[in-house]
Amino acid sequence: MSGAPDPAAVASVTRTWEGRAARYDRYYRAYAEAGRDAWRALYRDAIAALLGPAEPPLRVLDVGTGTGFAAILLAELGHEVTGMDASERMLAGARAEAARRGVTIRWRHGDGHTPPEGRYDLVTCRYVLWTLPAPEAALAAWARALRPGGAVLIADGLWHTARQLLRFPRLLPGAARDYLGMGRTLPYWRGITAPQTAALLRPAGFGPPRHFEHLMPPRRHRDSRDFFIIGARREK
Repeated sequence: MSGAPDPAAVASVTRTWEGRAARYDRYYRAYAEAGRDAWRALYRDAIAALLGPAEPPLRVLDVGTGTGFAAILLAELGHEVTGMDASERMLAGARAEAARRGVTIRWRHGDGHTPPEGRYDLVTCRYVLWTLPAPEAALAAWARALRPGGAVLIADGLWHTARQLLRFPRLLPGAARDYLGMGRTLPYWRGITAPQTAALLRPAGFGPPRHFEHLMPPRRHRDSRDFFIIGARREK
């Protein structure tokens, strides 16, 4: 599972998210303001805990930004945000939503294994790590893109497990389509747990992880089993 990503796997994942972009955009455009408020507060408090009471703007890279949900919230907190995604259709939705929300964000096209040039204070990814063909390589690249003492903040969980699909049958059509599209090219195709993520962080150059899922109301992550949010600082 280590080393550079398989280009065919990266292309397969990109095709899947290109196909899901419109549906994804509709979902987050309809997302209740209470949900946005909860995530914005979480980012505010987790960043303060990880990096101290520094005044914004911090330089933030949001990897796998999708239609810009997290990137926009981070920009609303006053940070200087770059959002990157492998799907051009996702980025088109993100640009439109950022304009509607009145925030300025730099958008970059690219998969999560190769961050854009720059030196960042924080790298964020929300429901992205499990979709990467080579998550170890991606985390190491993110560490190199961070300034010494910078941090990563990861939200993820287990997705489309048999137990979950029985609880949420509405996910079945999407799950079948997604996994037929991507195939079993992903090391964590069912999702990823906090212990698995913690085990990837240390060899990538990060210190001990800190948990922040307690900052999120449970109803905001009911579609994931073993939902977690962990952060870790780059070791100097």
